[in-house]
Amino acid sequence: MRRCHVDELRRLVLLHIAMILCLGSASCGTSGDSPAADRIVDVQETYAIAGATGQELRWAPDRLGPLNDDGNHYDAVTKWNFEYTYGREETSDGCHVASLETTTTITTILPRWTADPAAPAALVARWDEYVSCAALHENGHRRIYLDALARFRSHLEGLGDRPTCAALDDAVGVVEAAELHAVQTGQSDYEARTDHGHVQCGKFP
Repeated sequence: MRRCHVDELRRLVLLHIAMILCLGSASCGTSGDSPAADRIVDVQETYAIAGATGQELRWAPDRLGPLNDDGNHYDAVTKWNFEYTYGREETSDGCHVASLETTTTITTILPRWTADPAAPAALVARWDEYVSCAALHENGHRRIYLDALARFRSHLEGLGDRPTCAALDDAVGVVEAAELHAVQTGQSDYEARTDHGHVQCGKFP
């Protein structure tokens, strides 16, 4: 029995932009709801905005929000970085995936507003309501990514034996490309159904 080793780290980076607000301080955590070989890291970053009225708070992300790859500012950006390595084992039956380890980092960049003590109570309440709802919307995007991770593992582990390790690498590449397309489609469909969260949360202010 001879073990074949993958000599490169395959990377899959997905960028997803959502015009959604979610309030929170910078944090980084590792999820515990996945197999031991799947490492999931959640990161939250914030950028400061200022405003005394609802309209000012609406304008601030338009000027200061994170840039998408199209060069436009958005209220928030959620992006996934997915890395995986797999071991190959070659036997008399062929070559198959013997091990799989993944690291998934999901990062959201969110606005941070510190209300002035004199800020109208109704504005503060509306902001809190909006960002709380938006957090639920953002979790929907996160779930799409995590579902893709589970499918990716299932598909790779189900590839079985291929005639050669080169053929196995080709099959893994096909799975990667298919999953990338599925994630992009899933995220686009989710945005269309929710109108970027506006169906769930309304439009601020």
